[in-house]
Amino acid sequence: MLSLPRALAPVGRSILTCRVRVVGASVAQRSFSSKDHIFDSTSSLNLDLPPLPVPPPPTPSISELFESGQSVLGEFGLLSWWKPSSYFREALEGIHMYADIPWWLTIVSATVALRLALIYVPIMSQRLVAKQNQYKPELDKFRERQEDARREGNNQLCQQIFIEQRDFMKAKDIKMFRQLGVLMANGCVFMTQFFAIKKMIEVNYPGLSTGGTLWFTDLTLADPYYVLPLLSAATLAIVSRVGIEMGQSSDTMGPYMRAGMLYGLPVIVFAVSTQFGSGLCVYWCASNAMSLAYAVLFRLEPIRKMLKLPPIVKYAKPKNAFKEIMASRSNASQAPPSLASLKSQDAQRFKKAGSGKPMI
Repeated sequence: MLSLPRALAPVGRSILTCRVRVVGASVAQRSFSSKDHIFDSTSSLNLDLPPLPVPPPPTPSISELFESGQSVLGEFGLLSWWKPSSYFREALEGIHMYADIPWWLTIVSATVALRLALIYVPIMSQRLVAKQNQYKPELDKFRERQEDARREGNNQLCQQIFIEQRDFMKAKDIKMFRQLGVLMANGCVFMTQFFAIKKMIEVNYPGLSTGGTLWFTDLTLADPYYVLPLLSAATLAIVSRVGIEMGQSSDTMGPYMRAGMLYGLPVIVFAVSTQFGSGLCVYWCASNAMSLAYAVLFRLEPIRKMLKLPPIVKYAKPKNAFKEIMASRSNASQAPPSLASLKSQDAQRFKKAGSGKPMI
């Protein structure tokens, strides 16, 4: 056993005494807080504890909201008070939910309903077409004179013919700003429906992937057989020829404009629509079908009398637009030089002679 030196013995005893005292004190404290006080039922009743928090209910998913008949446009960010396309989306969603019809029929129904609500626009367009068709020979004469004056380079004569045409159209109540109003109205309606459906396809709105029919069951994908794009382009060409949407028939257009509207625009529409979802092609076909239906109805004499539309004056059909363009180019190449071109050539020769080296 180890032994402490005599000098350190009192210090060791004091340390042991302190340890004993500390242990005794801890034991005394233990006896003070016994189990009778800790687990006493009466003392636990006096504790003021807050109630247990209730967890919030789980948020329903978008598919669950849609199946329960609630709108999910806000969840996809498709609602905005200042965009007309948002209101058309609400109409599409309401028709689909309350009428319980597939999405392709929903798009067709909404398009037909909107076109019927805006029936005054094609009526106004037909009045403009009939008015211009009534004075077609005079308007064609003005256009030919304009082309001849432009070919000769006579700007003063061009301005004079333009003033004569303006006075003639004013006397016959042919106002071009009305035609511009028809174009803007149809353009606004088209853009509203186009962007409304396009955005719903981009976010893959519930039900669109299975809301088609026949060979285009998925409205978010392009038509694999190109049937819908071809129908859209073909019906657009017929609508452009009739002039139900533009307030001007193709017979009263110039050859370049007629070629662009009858052939160029349908080709562009076909190429673009092959890249879009089938839902947009369904809308285009439905809208063009309504335009063709209006064109057929407005050709009936009782309908024209009821709507107070001017009678249709029939003229000989114009030549093919491409033939007219080729003929005009051929005539322009064979025509003698105009006075303006001769002056321009003389000015170029004079400038070249002044800048060259003098002949010795």
